[in-house]
Amino acid sequence: MRKAFIFRLFCDQLLVVLFIGAIFLPCLKMLFSSASNWSVTEQRTLAQRPALPLALDQINDFSPQLDVYLKDHFGFRDKLIHRYRREMEKRFNQFGVNAPVRKGLDGWYYYSAFNIISDFYGNVPLSEKQLDRWIEIQEKKARWLKQQGIRYILVAGPDKQSVYPEYLFENALENKGVSRFEQLEARFGSQPPDWFVDLHHALRQAKGGKYLYYKNDSHWNMAGSLVAFQAICKRVAEFFPKVSLKTDFAFGEDITGIGGSIDEGGDLTRMLMKNDAQETYPRLQPFRACSYPVVPAPVLSDMPPEPGKALFVKRCEQAELTAVIFRDSFMILMEPLVSENFRQASFIWKKYDQKNMEELIAIRKPDIVIEMIVERHFFDSVLNDTKGKERE
Repeated sequence: MRKAFIFRLFCDQLLVVLFIGAIFLPCLKMLFSSASNWSVTEQRTLAQRPALPLALDQINDFSPQLDVYLKDHFGFRDKLIHRYRREMEKRFNQFGVNAPVRKGLDGWYYYSAFNIISDFYGNVPLSEKQLDRWIEIQEKKARWLKQQGIRYILVAGPDKQSVYPEYLFENALENKGVSRFEQLEARFGSQPPDWFVDLHHALRQAKGGKYLYYKNDSHWNMAGSLVAFQAICKRVAEFFPKVSLKTDFAFGEDITGIGGSIDEGGDLTRMLMKNDAQETYPRLQPFRACSYPVVPAPVLSDMPPEPGKALFVKRCEQAELTAVIFRDSFMILMEPLVSENFRQASFIWKKYDQKNMEELIAIRKPDIVIEMIVERHFFDSVLNDTKGKERE
């Protein structure tokens, strides 16, 4: 009896210790591990640790900021999210609540955050005032740059469902609505402004040969990137007809691997921790590059703190024009091609920034500014514009 009692007591105490350990282990992990700035499972930047309040009126702001920081950096968060999504897929054939990935047909995956699917259905349209305001913002940039003797090109990196809706789900085209970008296309009609380059149209026309997007990634592959690059170069040539541009890049044999716009593989399957997901995708034949990095790069204000997003400059002595490229991740595969066509090209991972533009003009005035924004963030300037909302 005594041995049985001691054994039960030991088991009870062990259970208490394990329970307390399970509660506090994530906290210890968070306290004693270096804080990450990026979530692999969610493909987003995590909240930064808020500064301690130095006055009473700062306390109200500090508390919600701290709450967001603790939620983002909870110990083992990525692993717990991955386990949850894996079990949801295994048992219910879905990735769980708020998972930013949708499983399509024939092995295709789609990004689903930022109202992408609702936009596909036409359920989150822009109001006429928002559309007017968005065009006003772009016209103001183009007009100011033209006054400085600089041409401006704005392009959207199309979300994958805008080019390949047929793999999103069965009968996708029958259920499709009018997206925000299609609202803009309709507004411009057959005479869009010269600063607007419609990559959606170019990519849809190029379908039928090699796939233009990765199955496991939200971005275009090298074939899609080349189509987009050539469409941009066509507009540059219209602005500067006497300038020679290099656009005749050739493809080699397709490659089978994990795919994706960066070496770690597809961003969508990385969110699901499917590190073994492979696909076949095109690659360019190697070419002798004339461009090389310019070091040191200029120091500009308010640059993104995330690794891999630092400003960099490429130079090609054989080219004639200089350029500033405000870009996002859709420029990753295109950058080597773009760099071959500019005597100096400055790549800035952010949306157009007037202050940065003025800083660069003071150093060296460019001939052209190219701004590339992924479709899901193309209209953020009016969707997040509180003044614009007040106007309505």
